[in-house]
Amino acid sequence: MNQQPAHRDPRGLHDRAISAAMTLFQNQRRTPPALFDVALAVDEPVEKVHAIFSDERALLVASVEQALIVLIDNCTRAVVQVDPDDPVAQFLSLGDTYLDWACQYPAQFRLLQDCPLTNARNEPVLRRYTDSIADLTLRMLTRARDGGRLHPREDIGMLALSARCYVVGLARLVLDGRLKDWSEDRDSLTTAKHLTHDFVRRMARSSQPHMASM
Repeated sequence: MNQQPAHRDPRGLHDRAISAAMTLFQNQRRTPPALFDVALAVDEPVEKVHAIFSDERALLVASVEQALIVLIDNCTRAVVQVDPDDPVAQFLSLGDTYLDWACQYPAQFRLLQDCPLTNARNEPVLRRYTDSIADLTLRMLTRARDGGRLHPREDIGMLALSARCYVVGLARLVLDGRLKDWSEDRDSLTTAKHLTHDFVRRMARSSQPHMASM
């Protein structure tokens, strides 16, 4: 009987190393893996991995950057599919997109939020992506205020920060498997999106001028 040839991942070493690193990160109680362990996982000499990534930090940053590129692309696609004259609906689409992304890239999400090596505030390569999303959020909320959907004196910066903390917290609850304990009638991601929509709509209603004066 002829032996079947061993399956070999057709991707390049760069992508294989990132995939292996993220798997190891998830399996090692979210401890950043060493280049040596990544080399073992992809069955390549550590020197070849080191030739692409100078150290563990470079590998982790590249992993998060790759995922953030996807997030930016997904956000752009989501926004253009919504009525351009409805910034609240666009804002909701951003929240849904972020939750989907966090579930698709759980290791990168956790690295971005929890790991000092990949803290976007201290890593310019990553910060340009997170700043881009923050700027998009601010522009949407500013348009909502200027269009009468929010109070004319609404603190847009604080509102954006509140929304960001809310959706990041929800994503963490979904990934930790804790949200399903609070709502048994939906899967966790659906529940998180429902809560996000509810939060944004309540936020928009309570920020209306006639509501604020009551």
